Amino acid sequence: MTAVATMFDRCRRRIPLLELIPIVTLLFLSVLIRIWGLDYDLPYIYHPDEPSYIAISQRIFQTGDLNPHFFNYPSLFFYINALAYIPYYALGKLMGVFHAPADILPPISLAMGVSRAQMPTVVLLGRAVTVCFGVGAVGLVYAIGKQITGKLAVAVLAALMAAISPTAVWHSRLVTPDTLVVFFSLAALSSSVLVYQHGKTWQYVVAGICVGLTASSKYNGALIVLPLVLAHFLRYNRAAFKQPQLYLALLCCAVGFLAATPFAIFDHSKFLNDFRFEAQHYSSGHTGMEGDTLKWYLNYMWNTGGGLYLLAFLGVLYGGVLYPKMTGMLSVFPLVYFMFISSFVVRNDKTLLPAIPFWFLLAAWFSVNIYDRFRVLQTKALRAPTVLFFTALVCIALASSASRVIATTRLLTTVNSRETARMWIADNLPSGAKIAIESYAPFVNPSQFVVHGFWGIIDHEPEWYVEQGFDYLVFSQGLYGRFYREPELYKNEVARYDSFFERFNSLMIFTDGGYEVRVYKVR
Repeated sequence: MTAVATMFDRCRRRIPLLELIPIVTLLFLSVLIRIWGLDYDLPYIYHPDEPSYIAISQRIFQTGDLNPHFFNYPSLFFYINALAYIPYYALGKLMGVFHAPADILPPISLAMGVSRAQMPTVVLLGRAVTVCFGVGAVGLVYAIGKQITGKLAVAVLAALMAAISPTAVWHSRLVTPDTLVVFFSLAALSSSVLVYQHGKTWQYVVAGICVGLTASSKYNGALIVLPLVLAHFLRYNRAAFKQPQLYLALLCCAVGFLAATPFAIFDHSKFLNDFRFEAQHYSSGHTGMEGDTLKWYLNYMWNTGGGLYLLAFLGVLYGGVLYPKMTGMLSVFPLVYFMFISSFVVRNDKTLLPAIPFWFLLAAWFSVNIYDRFRVLQTKALRAPTVLFFTALVCIALASSASRVIATTRLLTTVNSRETARMWIADNLPSGAKIAIESYAPFVNPSQFVVHGFWGIIDHEPEWYVEQGFDYLVFSQGLYGRFYREPELYKNEVARYDSFFERFNSLMIFTDGGYEVRVYKVR
């Protein structure tokens, strides 16, 4: 007991109560926000990627085959989720639910974004894993803010921005690898700062491994090597190339990546094919998520963070003059990464996500510095309005983020048309009817109806569905809506959907929760 008390006393002295209270509060807030709505669609899964990722992790756990046979993304994410099945299975076996690993059942998928979880707890398990990394990322933002600036206010403000970021919160609820990239990239930054500050060999090793793990979460995360390389050159200047620690760190990058994605070597042909496919996908296009990439990202950042990103940009300029080395460490990744992803044809929020906490650190650092500088001005007439302006700007931006998170989560937990349409179809259409559904449509019970899933109903001409004996067609805004949002870009697709809507009889159009589902009768 004495040893425990001594250890607790040491921890208390290292982390003063003044610091402990805000970080615990922020982490608790992060957990609450992220678990709110965690079960939003269950037992149905309307995210396009979650079911296949769950199935890959389950297969690794059940078979012991560490080859995921899928390399569009690297393997670390699948391994971590597979490990989560160990306590899940052990508890289930103890309770008599499972007798063998094969008793853990995968989701049933009818089309992209149309699945049902046979075991909803499996989905919650994967989402809970992501929540842990999302909350951990908030903690790392706090730690880095304190590490770089030595100011508690910067750490608290940056972590608060990360805790209530709409993009970060949303992706912290999904069984996808995007939040892992954020976590490990922040770990890589923190260890790279240690390299700059102290330059010890073990810090190079840790930084290199963290870079490798980031790249093994998603390939685009490999750019987090930039702060590590910059840290080394800032520390040693012209002698940097002569220092062996740099080469050791780069070796550890490769070791970290291959340790978490070993079949990049052992199944290199499949790895190269999938990697090439994913690279071509981002450079060639994805329907509804392509074109005007830079403009789209700037609009998205303004709509989800507004003034916070403006403060971050000012922070790069301000810090570049007064604190060029540390500002370079903090900004090199988000700046290069942003230019890199803006060169793609495909654009989406998850691709932007890894850079977001870096922008928040810059925004918080700049805001606190400006506040501190103007707070001590001798000229009262200038001091008060300036302090008030920056305080108001930060508060408005934080309030905007918080309100968006609340609004989107409430909408997420509100019944929408996929559920009302699903129930209406089950109650009103004749059993055994032959139904065609497209991506993101309601889940239509395959034990009650003859269901055929398509990427889009427009995969075939209207008469084809007549010839094949279909009785009903179910259309989803999740697919056709992307074409009607940009009718000039997708003229052909809009025309093909119009031909269906004109050719067949509309039975019901559901609009609950702002999501539209259409059911048409063929015969």
